Parts: sequence; structure tokens; C-alpha cells
Amino acid sequence: MEMLNGFLFAWLVTLSLATIAVAQDDQSGFISIDCGIPAGSNYTDIITGLSYTSDVGYVSGGVSNSISPIYQSNSPERLFLTVTSFPLGTKNCYTLTPAQGSFGKYLIRASFLYGDYDETGQLPNFDLYIGENYWDTVTISNASIPIRKEIIYTPSTDYVTVCLVKTDTTTPFISALELRPLNITIYPTLSKSLELYARLNFGTLTNQYIRYSYDAYDRIWMPFLWDTKAIINTTQDVLENTYKVPSAIMSTAVTLDPLTATKESVSFYWTANNITDRYYIYMHFAEVVELPVTQIREFNIYINDNLFYGPMSPNYLSATTVYTVSPGYGVERYDVVINKTAVSTLPPLLNAVEIYREI
Repeated sequence: MEMLNGFLFAWLVTLSLATIAVAQDDQSGFISIDCGIPAGSNYTDIITGLSYTSDVGYVSGGVSNSISPIYQSNSPERLFLTVTSFPLGTKNCYTLTPAQGSFGKYLIRASFLYGDYDETGQLPNFDLYIGENYWDTVTISNASIPIRKEIIYTPSTDYVTVCLVKTDTTTPFISALELRPLNITIYPTLSKSLELYARLNFGTLTNQYIRYSYDAYDRIWMPFLWDTKAIINTTQDVLENTYKVPSAIMSTAVTLDPLTATKESVSFYWTANNITDRYYIYMHFAEVVELPVTQIREFNIYINDNLFYGPMSPNYLSATTVYTVSPGYGVERYDVVINKTAVSTLPPLLNAVEIYREI
């Protein structure tokens, strides 16, 4: 069983949209802030095509800095070259005013690369808040490694505040802050906030992460190399459902390797950070092989030995999302097992998965 780092009820999304997952160029509603660049400046990132602007006007009291030259050549993205730090005050907040206001649901991502910007070598540690609620703790353990914190948030006001809170003698800082509007119907939750635990692309052929412009919502999909599984793929586009997982993700999948498989299931697990944490899972499926009439791929999905969903047969070149509508909690480990049914002639497959923690 591969590690990803009666308590759940599953729901199914199969409704296909009229559009095929191709590269997107619509950034309407996006707020993309590169912290620390001069007031009034902006640019278009040459890799993603995203348009970034200065954080001046979104926050007050910050100090602009550039990361140390020894880290600049290794910076993976332009937005990590500068930071805004907050040596004064305990709590400093960015205020974002999205076009949809309190009627929207948003993906919000805060990014951090220390890069010894202050030339002290003191690795910062501070808290992150969304509105008045604790979001997460930012702990920098390596000056050259970027950290991203991501949340899906439904505000109760027309604005969103993201706050950096000083907790020790080190200074809070931030490299970038991004907001992306989502379809209000996706990622349903019993709370206002879902913190990203993992978002994984299975069956990747490139071992590269995928985001905008392929993903219309600018989710960042990390490749997951599953050495014990076989990869199947298609060169054709996969029709999106309301979750809009891009064809670049859904056109590949993992399944069992017929030469090495010792069982008829695809399985993985993750461990809870705290036994009281409440988790939501979203599994994305699409058949990428055109099956002859004599073949069938059908499976059941179990979580901690409880039937989560099934039986199901993924649709050919069309995305299906199976997800929780009430969270799982109260255990230290979550085991997901996708079992081939008795009538199935083919093993299960899995294209992608997302796991979120309720906060």
C-alpha cells in the first residue's frame, strides 16, 4: 500500500461540460500578488502566463526585500525573488476584495521562500490566519526551499483578510499571495475552509507539476511516481466535469502491472496530523483505454474497510469525481482500497486525488 504523505459518504460528479480541457487564458477574477516588488509595477510570468502586481495597497507596514543573490539563481519562479517582511507589529494583514465578494468560493494560496533575505540566517516561524481563524503555521527549515499554503475559503464578507502573526523572535514574511475564484458548487463542505493536504497527479509521463494555464482554477498538481503500478494513457482530450481537472491530468492513470501485481486492488493511505482532524477526499477517474465489448473495468472503493462508493465503471474519455460530503475523523490513518469487482475483467485505475483538512 502506497503512502500519500461507516465514517464517510460518497458523492458522484459525472456531468460533462461542453468544453475540453485545453490551455486556458482567462484570468478574470484572479488576484495575483508578488510581494516585495516596487509599487505600481506588474509583469506577466513567462512560464505560467499569469499577471502579477505589487502588494502595495493590499497591506500596510511591510518592508520590501530581495532574497540573497546566492539563492536567486536557484529560485524556481520569479515571484520568489522578493519578499515583504513585517518586523513591526504582531499581526499584519492583507486585504483582498474579490469581484464575487461573499457570494463566491475561492482558492487562496500563500507562498514563502526565505532565501536569507535579511542576511541573518534565522529561519522564521510564524502563524497564518484567514480572517479571524487560524490557518496554519509556517515553519521555514531550509532557506532555499519554497513553501506553499493553500486553502479553499468561503467568506462571510465581501473581502478576505490573510494575516501573518508573529509568534517568536523571528520576523514573518511572504513571497506571494494568490486568489482564484471557484465554481461555488464544487468542494462542498460543512465548514467555510478546507486546507490542502495533498493534490496528486497519478500516471504522470513528464514528472512535472501542472497548474495554470492548463488548470482553469490554477490548482497545482504534483506528480506522484508510483513505481509498483503500471501507467496507462491516451493522446485524446478527456471531457471535463464541473471540477475542471485538466485533460493533462485526466489523460493518464495508474493501474495494476499484470507482470508484478500480487493483488487486484489499487491502494494508498495517509496519516492524520491529529486524530481530531476532519478530512475530505476527492478522487478523479476517467477511462483512458477504449475497451472492447468483451472487457469491463469495474471496482468498489473502500476507506478503512467501509464501502465508500461502488460499483463504478469510469466513463471513456470523460471525467468522474467521487467525493465525501461529510468528513472522516477520529482515526490516525486512512486506508483507501480500490478493489476490482467479481465481474470485472480489468484491474482498477486512478487518475488523480485531492485530500483536504477541515479548518
